[in-house]
Amino acid sequence: MSEHQNPFLVPYNTPHDTVPFDKIRLEDYEEAFMEGIRRDNEQIDKIINNPEKPTFDNTIVTSDEDKEGYYDLLGRVSAVFFNLMSAETNDEMDALAQKLQPILTQHSNDVRLNPRLFERIRQVHLHHRRLTDEEQRLLDDCYDGFVRSGALLDEQGKERLRKLTEEASMLSLQFSQNLLKENKAFTLHITDEQQLDGLPDTAREAAAQTAKEMGKDGWVFTLDFPSYSPFMTYSTQRDLRKQMYMERNTVCTHNNSENNIDICKRLVNLRREIAQLLGFKTYADYVLKQRMASNVRNVYRLLDDLIDAYRPTAIKERDELIKMAHKDVKEMIPWDSGFYSH
Repeated sequence: MSEHQNPFLVPYNTPHDTVPFDKIRLEDYEEAFMEGIRRDNEQIDKIINNPEKPTFDNTIVTSDEDKEGYYDLLGRVSAVFFNLMSAETNDEMDALAQKLQPILTQHSNDVRLNPRLFERIRQVHLHHRRLTDEEQRLLDDCYDGFVRSGALLDEQGKERLRKLTEEASMLSLQFSQNLLKENKAFTLHITDEQQLDGLPDTAREAAAQTAKEMGKDGWVFTLDFPSYSPFMTYSTQRDLRKQMYMERNTVCTHNNSENNIDICKRLVNLRREIAQLLGFKTYADYVLKQRMASNVRNVYRLLDDLIDAYRPTAIKERDELIKMAHKDVKEMIPWDSGFYSH
């Protein structure tokens, strides 16, 4: 039997460089993350210890990045790990994420708050050769990214930013893990075929397959959108639509370990403090600085314009929907809207 080779550490050699999921083992993630951090640190040391004058070519685009076959190992493993975490996690991956998240956040801060590295980038930003449009964009994004990450703060500010971002990253991870666990905890198990009334064959077949995978008879519906949406749209069983709706729209608000209410409150305050530490009034101002809207005022202006444009039509459609629903029910409630709209 051949020795296992970590697929993240070698070229994928797959069609279109797709991820070889079948070759990845749980232990491969941590090894690849730590090796990615080591490579990052090695590259940064080369840049900041370079005795030559900072230039675009020896600071922004390094020689290693020009080599054929070069890839960002940390970015590669992060993309796979955290996408799987958000879609199909398990207890082992959750535990590994809890272990790695503070390490990754610390590494990110170590890079972005490195004064010697930022000084070289600043010098290139101020004095550089004639650049192509693409190179100029890369340089501007690099410089702005460091500034937005706190590179211009004093030492006290940097230390405070480290603590805030470390706490926020762990809470964000916990929020996502709670959401996924709570979503997966609920299933609607149907054994009476009459309760499938109105559902198209595709929805029934998918629910039957889900039940089979769970080792159950009948049909199983979940809160995942491909299962939830057709059920809410076509099921004639109003009481079951209500059950599905209430479960999906109260997720992570129950009195259990997956409750996210306090996490949300803390994250709001953490992000506000991070934004104000970096010179912005609110976190929205901080985020929108790099978005098309640019600032909060423009967002509200757009929303007001949308309200003016669509409100009359929306009211008309709502009234028509209520009139249609009143043929069957006295009052149309949220879990009725999808059913009577289709």
